[in-house]
Amino acid sequence: MICLDCSPSRLKGIGRDVGRKLRQTASLMIGQPDYDAYLAHWTLNHPGVAAMTRKEFFRNREDRRFGGGIATGGFRCC
Repeated sequence: MICLDCSPSRLKGIGRDVGRKLRQTASLMIGQPDYDAYLAHWTLNHPGVAAMTRKEFFRNREDRRFGGGIATGGFRCC
C-alpha cells in the first residue's frame, strides 16, 4: 500500500516550500526585503497600477534603508 502523504512528488513540493521559506527568512535577517510579498500586496491593494520591477524594488528599499546614497547626503559605509 502506498502512503499518499509520502509520495515523492508531495515530498518534493514540501521541500521546495521549506527552501523558499528558508531563503525568505535568511534574506529578511540580513535586511533584504521580500519582492514576492511586495508583489502580492501590490496586486491585491493597487489593481491597475504597475508595480515596480524587481530591480526598481530593491533599489527603492536600499535607498529608503540607507538614505539614498552619497549623492543625496545619505548613508555611507566607509
